[in-house]
Amino acid sequence: MAVQKFSPVSMGIPEKTPLQPSIDDNKPTSQQTVNTNGVSDPNSKSRLPPKVKAWTILLSHLAVCTALALSIALAINGYEALDDDSASHATYVDGKLILRVADVTTIISAVLVVVKLLVGAWSTLTVWACGHYLLSTAAPSPDPKTTTPSKAKEVSWMVRWKLPPWLHPRSGMPKNPRQWVISVALLITAVQTFIAPIITGAVNWTSTPVSEPDARVSVAAVDSTADFGGWKWYNYPFNPPGLDRKPYLRTAAGYASLVWGDQTTLSPNGTSLTGNGCRHVVQSHDTVGPNSTLLNATIPCIRIHSLEWYKADYEVPRAEWVYVADSSDLSIVDDPPSSYYRPGTTVVFDDYVLRNKSQDWYSKPAPTIFSKMQTVGMMVKRVANQDPPCSALDPTIFGSVDHLGRYLLNWGDSTNGNCYFIGRVNFTAGVTVSPQAKYVSNRVVEDQTPLDEVVFVENPWAQEAVWLLPDLMTMVAVMNSTLLPTFDNINGYVELLMRQAYLAAWDMYHDSFDEDQIGHVYTAIPSVSRQLAEVSFARVFAWLAMCVLMTIFGALLLVAVLAGDDLTPPEEELEEAQKERHGEETEGFFDTVYSLLCG
Repeated sequence: MAVQKFSPVSMGIPEKTPLQPSIDDNKPTSQQTVNTNGVSDPNSKSRLPPKVKAWTILLSHLAVCTALALSIALAINGYEALDDDSASHATYVDGKLILRVADVTTIISAVLVVVKLLVGAWSTLTVWACGHYLLSTAAPSPDPKTTTPSKAKEVSWMVRWKLPPWLHPRSGMPKNPRQWVISVALLITAVQTFIAPIITGAVNWTSTPVSEPDARVSVAAVDSTADFGGWKWYNYPFNPPGLDRKPYLRTAAGYASLVWGDQTTLSPNGTSLTGNGCRHVVQSHDTVGPNSTLLNATIPCIRIHSLEWYKADYEVPRAEWVYVADSSDLSIVDDPPSSYYRPGTTVVFDDYVLRNKSQDWYSKPAPTIFSKMQTVGMMVKRVANQDPPCSALDPTIFGSVDHLGRYLLNWGDSTNGNCYFIGRVNFTAGVTVSPQAKYVSNRVVEDQTPLDEVVFVENPWAQEAVWLLPDLMTMVAVMNSTLLPTFDNINGYVELLMRQAYLAAWDMYHDSFDEDQIGHVYTAIPSVSRQLAEVSFARVFAWLAMCVLMTIFGALLLVAVLAGDDLTPPEEELEEAQKERHGEETEGFFDTVYSLLCG
């Protein structure tokens, strides 16, 4: 829509110099003819045409905003900055400069200052230009004494507050598309002053330990008190049997609590969040802690392939249910697991191969990798005798079990009975040499190899640790110090209980009897505290979108509304406006910036 421009008028403050455009004067002034067609005057102080300056400011703002947003999203996200508590300045690590959190914040703040300068320059330019445009396109009135001062007051209000004149209480709505463009452009420009907190709050810093590549320390491979002489007494046929084995069993139970007691390293279903679940108790060292790395350490590991439960009584061999009902022969410490009437007590055993009681007292067992099917029995609940037996158990610690359709073995006396699930479990157990194990705590490491890719190697204590499972699994279940999740998690519970017991049993044998490994050390890489940057992409790109809106409507303003003469403020009027607002710090500052950037 073509809009006829009438004679441009002075942009002085209305109260001091009333603006009365002359209807008869249709010829632009000398100042206004300088760059009407965007061509610079050789006598002008400006080196660039006004529209080129305007585009330069607008596109510079877009470039700086885009660079800042992409830098935060791509470079700062995941950045590990130095901890301000441990570093007073940025430091080179492995030839790479590592900044502090304060340094990163300073850089972002400095860039935002540049953005603010550009917004200020653009705001000053567009407010002037839009005011000039509105006055120069105002329709002539038969009563200039009333109409012209009213229009001038609206423009003066716009210049003062840098807002569309139609927001003034006494003004009406925009009357044509170009006035709407001016309104939206000025509003979006005004909003830019207040959006900086959106992006400054987009970066969240979390303290996290990371490995320190240049540091290396030696960690003992076995407890310094290991004594193979104790192996003789471990196997000695005391009366009662297993007298000397009970302290070792309790040590293993303590290891299980040490390794699995920290619930922050476990998921809600009990699986590990820090590795493949193959954990190992190591000797403490002053300089290593969580997230440190242990290289090429021998670590116990177990992989459970399948776990199936019997559905009917005719499926269960007698040799299996007998050992579940009365597990006296499974205990190597003369403490039958079946004597503990606690839900969740579990035994795993081979009904054909019980522990070899004729061990060689003076040499270690033969190295082996254990990999075969075993019988598993788990006590679900102890109830008063029912008819039929174990037919109404709900509720239990495992949730509802009556609907599962599994065989339940009932074993008890004339008044009460224990109800057991019986099944078969297939697993592989042994040790692995872990290329990189991460410290979960200063005493616990965990292998990082995917469990399906673990390479098992033979070890003397693998079979012994499996034979200890009935006693140790029962003790860990009764202690409940590892807080194994049970509800709707029967298979997961049994697998985790097996894992915890096997790893703890192997650690106990290793630290107790591997005297020949005293003096052997592993290499550990300590960790240092860093601040990890986590970026909210929603906030970053919301801020960038608001910046881009200023570019879009600014471009529309320059292309469809403003002409070259609108963007060329008369020099004497600019000086007068600067003097009038000299006491207003913010406006005077932006005027100065405009003078520097726009000529």
